[in-house]
Formats: sequence, structure tokens, C-alpha cells
Amino acid sequence: MENNKPSIFSPQFILGLIIIAVGVVFMLDNMDIIYAGDFLRYWPALVIIYGITKVSLSPKNSGQIFGWILILFGSLKLLDVLDIMNFRISDWWPVIIIIVGFNFLRGSWNRSRNSPVNISGDSLNDSDSYIKNIAMLSGVKRKITSKDFRGGELTAFMGGCEIDLREADMKGSEATLDVVAVWGGIEIRVPMGWSISVKATPIMGGVEDGTYPSKEGTSKRLIITGNIVMGGVEIKN
Repeated sequence: MENNKPSIFSPQFILGLIIIAVGVVFMLDNMDIIYAGDFLRYWPALVIIYGITKVSLSPKNSGQIFGWILILFGSLKLLDVLDIMNFRISDWWPVIIIIVGFNFLRGSWNRSRNSPVNISGDSLNDSDSYIKNIAMLSGVKRKITSKDFRGGELTAFMGGCEIDLREADMKGSEATLDVVAVWGGIEIRVPMGWSISVKATPIMGGVEDGTYPSKEGTSKRLIITGNIVMGGVEIKN
């Protein structure tokens, strides 16, 4: 019989071990047994260990991306501590912006390839079935009542989007909503019974799924993809 019991060696478990190890080092330093500075100068190794744990054990793509960032940062910083190379965060922060930009381009390319089409074969424009909204230094508030909702694209740049789908429905079993929130927020209200699958990548941001799962199960699923940079996305009923 297959054992579905989750492994104890989760990223949280490894992080707990790291915190305990740091505490032990400080305790031994207070007891004049060791000098904490001789050990704590190698703190980037702990970042690498935690990053490896995130990559190997995280079930979501966003967690794995964050893990690789930790591994890269920890490795460069450790090389700096060992005097192998000179690494300063102030010299490398533009790389983060470049990575985020390429990630947006990749998302736009994938959306253009997989955009839904109507019966005539043309890509769907903004409608109640497929929404396209951009809030740049402003706000967008919209209520969708389509019974053939197929997803859409929402972008909030230093602004906010509020989308109400509580009176909408799907003819198919699922729809994909691609979100981009940069220093902004997106709020999505969904009908009771819809299940939510979050595949978005938060970078110094977050996605909160506050929906109530259906007790009877559901055949309707809303997939959230995209990128959240120093912003937030909230899904609720």
C-alpha cells in the first residue's frame, strides 16, 4: 500500500534546524567554549542548504525558483567570504530586475501562443468571457456574469484590480487567469465551489487563497498564473 504520509524533512524542518544550530553557537560563545564569529562568518552555507531544500522538496514552481535564487546568492556570498571573488549585493541587484523582465516576456509569449479562440478562429478580445484589464497608477473594478468564462489577463502596476466572478460560470472544467502585480494588488472573488490552483510566481510578494473548499467537490477550477513583484493577489468567495 502506498504511503502518502508527508516527509518530516520539509523546508520548515530544515529552517528550524538552522535556527537551532545558530542558537547553539551563540550559547557556546557565551560559555567561552568557542568564538561565534569563527563559525557565523560562513552563514552563506546555511542559505545554500536551505535553498537546496526548497528546490528538492517544494512542490510548486515558485518555491523552486526561490530556492535557486537562494542557492545562487549563498554561493556567491560564500565565495566572497572565502576571498575567492568579490561579491557585493549593490553590484548585482540589477540582475534581479533583468530576470523579472525576462519572466514577464516569457509569460506574455506563452499567453500569446495559448490564448483562447472563438468559433471563427480569431483570438478573443476583452469581453465577459475573456477579460483583459490593466490598472496603471489607477484602479479597475469589474463584475463578470458570463456563463462561459474562459479566463483572462490582469495587470496591476502601482494600482489595483477588483474582479467579481461570483455570478460567472464556466462551460468547461477550468479557466486560466494570468496576473501581473508590480507594487500593486489584485482581488478576485469567485463563486462558492470553485477550486483554486495557484501557479503564479511571487517575488517579494504573495498570493492568498481565502476561498472555502466545497464539501461536495467541484468540477470547476480556476488556475492562477503569472508574476507578483512586491505586490499581492487575494482570492476569496
